[in-house]
Amino acid sequence: MRKKCGLALSGGGIKAYCQVGVVKFLKESGFKLDAYAGTSMGSIVATLLAHDIPITQVENSLLKIQKIVMDENLLAPSNAQVFPLLTRSITGLIDPSRFVRIIEEEFEQYNIKYIKDVKFPLVITSVDLISGKIVYFTNRKELIKSQYKYFIIMDDVLLIDAIRASCSFPMVFTTMDYRDMQLVDGGVLMNIPVAPLKSMGLEKVLSISMDSFNEYQGSTKVTEIGARIVDLMANHSNNAMLSLSDFNINVFDKKIGIFSFGQGKNAINLGFQVAQIEKKSILEFKNTLNKFFF
Repeated sequence: MRKKCGLALSGGGIKAYCQVGVVKFLKESGFKLDAYAGTSMGSIVATLLAHDIPITQVENSLLKIQKIVMDENLLAPSNAQVFPLLTRSITGLIDPSRFVRIIEEEFEQYNIKYIKDVKFPLVITSVDLISGKIVYFTNRKELIKSQYKYFIIMDDVLLIDAIRASCSFPMVFTTMDYRDMQLVDGGVLMNIPVAPLKSMGLEKVLSISMDSFNEYQGSTKVTEIGARIVDLMANHSNNAMLSLSDFNINVFDKKIGIFSFGQGKNAINLGFQVAQIEKKSILEFKNTLNKFFF
């Protein structure tokens, strides 16, 4: 029988759109994927893929989300939001409620309300600031064999709550208070969620990362400073996760950053181009999955 393979999708804001291009190539190459895990923006992509949405529709949904965010200028904090931050009365510059509602409306067409509604095994990661633990939101709790003292594993949740928690980019978006937890972006501790897929017993895990290794010359913009901080944290945790990954595809272009709204289509095209360049090694990895074992 074929070895089961999971797909781990890292966070990265607009950079994560490149994952769609990579998956488009994988699908065209006949890849069969059995489970998905996603962090931050990667959680949105992972959810759509785990619900078996055609890749062209995944692309259309993400580009639609990008357009609305740009049209409504949702990432521009107002003075009313910035001033309270100075007195420590809010937990981030931007209230993501409208952004969350856009995603929720997009998901309504696919009839997925609760994480248990998703067809294929899915894990979405977040971090609880209070306990310091990684949170796994999943529709297959019974498959995860991780030790509970290191993780909080939940399956009775609205899908949009899991995504909201996973996308709570530190300092930029407000944190999410949820069931005695204060949740932030999963990328704080696990940007490439390979571990939960391994704990499900999958024989192989393929990951897609967007490690930037970009030069940083300093900035006065809170979004750029926040992005740099998360990049440093993510790159540190990525090393541990990549050691667990059986095959990783890294996509990077210094012109496409976390908040490069308007570059979504270019990111998708870049992902496909990188996959084409890596075609030989990707197909070699695919062949290891198709070798029968007993």
